[in-house]
Amino acid sequence: MIQRFSIACCCTLVLLGGFAPAQEPSQPETIRVEFAMHEDPRLDESPVRLQLNTALLPLWLKAMQRPEADYQRLAAGAIAEAAEAGFPDLDPAIDPLQAILTAEQTHPDVRVAAARALIALDSRDSAPLLLEKSQSSTSPLRLLVEPALAAWKFEPALPIWRERVRDPQSGRRELIMALDGLAQLQDAEALDAIRTLVHSGDQPADVRLAAARSAGAVSQQGLEPDARQLMEHPRATPLHQLCAVALLKRHASPAAQKLLIDLADDDNPAVAEQALGILFDIDPSLVLPLADAAMQNADPKVRRRGADALVALPDPQRVERLALLLDDRHPEVRRSVRDDLYRLTRIEELDEPIRAATRNMLNGESWRGQEQAAILLGALDHEPAAGRMLELLSADRPEVKVAVAWGLKKLAIPETAPEMFEHTLQETKARRAGTGTAGLDEQVAHLFEALAILDFEPADSLLREYVPKNFINGYYSRGAAIWALGLMYTDQPEESLVALLVDRLNDMDPVNPDVDIVYEMSAMSLGRINAANHQADLEARLKTVSEHERFAYAIRWALGRITGQPVPAPGPVVRSRSGWFLEPAAARDPVRK
Repeated sequence: MIQRFSIACCCTLVLLGGFAPAQEPSQPETIRVEFAMHEDPRLDESPVRLQLNTALLPLWLKAMQRPEADYQRLAAGAIAEAAEAGFPDLDPAIDPLQAILTAEQTHPDVRVAAARALIALDSRDSAPLLLEKSQSSTSPLRLLVEPALAAWKFEPALPIWRERVRDPQSGRRELIMALDGLAQLQDAEALDAIRTLVHSGDQPADVRLAAARSAGAVSQQGLEPDARQLMEHPRATPLHQLCAVALLKRHASPAAQKLLIDLADDDNPAVAEQALGILFDIDPSLVLPLADAAMQNADPKVRRRGADALVALPDPQRVERLALLLDDRHPEVRRSVRDDLYRLTRIEELDEPIRAATRNMLNGESWRGQEQAAILLGALDHEPAAGRMLELLSADRPEVKVAVAWGLKKLAIPETAPEMFEHTLQETKARRAGTGTAGLDEQVAHLFEALAILDFEPADSLLREYVPKNFINGYYSRGAAIWALGLMYTDQPEESLVALLVDRLNDMDPVNPDVDIVYEMSAMSLGRINAANHQADLEARLKTVSEHERFAYAIRWALGRITGQPVPAPGPVVRSRSGWFLEPAAARDPVRK
């Protein structure tokens, strides 16, 4: 009756250093902790296309031709907002915007709005005009324009930026913009003036740091003495160390390496993290002697830098130390390390040490380590972990309860089915009694999927209890129960099950509707069990929902499976938005929503 189902494990390979497995995968891999019902089938939804009301742009262009400054400003602002939001086909506005930008009578606020719109439109041909007006106009325009010119690497701005960093009268914000621009274009002509700013005690901290970053970006050698001077300053502050590490950003000399090693041991985590990153870029082996200390640092970014070296240059002892970070306090660190270890098991001599270290973590008492170990061992199909995972189904932490349920589903060992089923029975009783705990819904959903994958027929009646709307208020578990029944009865339209699913499909109670996942899974299960006698129900229900709802995609998939003929997908999802300037005037040309 039940077909065995296998779920492909979708994983990500993130190469963090120079080490590469013998066979490099074509796609990055990370472990994805997903519900099977969201993976099989995977619904191919239509692409999204943004579209403005076609009457709006002509109205905005007309508004920019009027003499009133407010009309011009609001129209230019609307164009900028639309471009920044990703709406296409706005290039006809470029010429009128340029005209506003250059007109002598243009109000300063309007000129700023026009410049913002041209930048949002990525109008690089407007760069000369933007540069000219930003230098002859007010500071707000300059603050808007110069970062864009730097991002566009507009070289005609270089003489202005060089002169500004040499001028002791330059203002703070404009000085920082000039330094950033020189860094973006990696222009070293004003390097001596930039170095002077780095060491100047009269400059504010942000200017000095911007100068250090600029110098470090434009120079690959020769700044070691400057960095050493900052580090050895008699009244050194964190700013001195931050400037020192910024100066050495692209330096790889032995002298620079020595300084960076000292900086990597700095008490300031921002300094240590950046220094470790530069050393890693030079050669991951430079970080290895520092890795253990880095992985004990209070800052998660520093700990991650230490882990990077072990990932890039792994051996059996290093991966055992790396596995300790499965219990890291920061979720992103422990998750990324988990995925690194998953990838490293592709190396034959590392596979068993990683599995052993991960088993130790699963057998430990820390919920963080248990959670990540269960996910990793499940993804690795490590069957010896099944017994401990069964024990942890009743863990106190919901993160562990859900992780081990997912891990057991990935292992799919027939002998675990009775105990998983008994656990779902107990959790269902707790729900009835109102004593359910956090994570119960997601855990039961994973276990229901596992029972269906394992062809465990005794689960049939319990799964059916979760179908009616008035039984239990479980979102994922109800969806998973319906998905599981569809899998168990693939191509077998058993009458009582079909009746349950059709009842859910056709529930259109406006006061108390069912949840979306129940509708979607009911449609897909009707298709999977091949309920051909209810094709008309599916077709009728499809007419009641928006063509781009997930429910509609599920119905079309089901109809395609029943008929053997793919149901044509709708066109792109066309999205607009409301609240635009002059929108009421454009109401006679509505856009499809």
